Amino acid sequence: MARGRRLKSYLDYENALGDGIGVGYGQSYQPWLRAQDVKSRGNRSIVFGLKTFRNHHLLSSVESNFFYLAEFNDSVIDIREQFPLFPLRLTQQIANHLHFQHPMVRGVRGVPVEVLNVMTTDFLLTLRTPEGGLRYKAIAVK
Repeated sequence: MARGRRLKSYLDYENALGDGIGVGYGQSYQPWLRAQDVKSRGNRSIVFGLKTFRNHHLLSSVESNFFYLAEFNDSVIDIREQFPLFPLRLTQQIANHLHFQHPMVRGVRGVPVEVLNVMTTDFLLTLRTPEGGLRYKAIAVK
């Protein structure tokens, strides 16, 4: 039985995006990583959001704590967890600029080719400004 979603090639990435994973907002958003996709013995949880009317996949107790802070903040109107950072070229340029090696996925379907791993941020919040506009804020909680 499969444990979770396997995203190990560009074709997998394209299929996931085509299926609406990592895109959209509110009730229609599906996180790039779900609690069952991550091998961990940590405090993963799935929590129903009152703002979004959907389940949120949280990968640690720190993420859960932050989620509740965002959920009950009146200026936050949407919460997207495990949000993918695209385009991959840009995340690779950032890694190169910082002199880091970009994470790779190895051994794609038996082929010894490496592809760039999709990086995510823990949360992307949509906030209503005092003037009535919208602002987006990416949050990494560790």
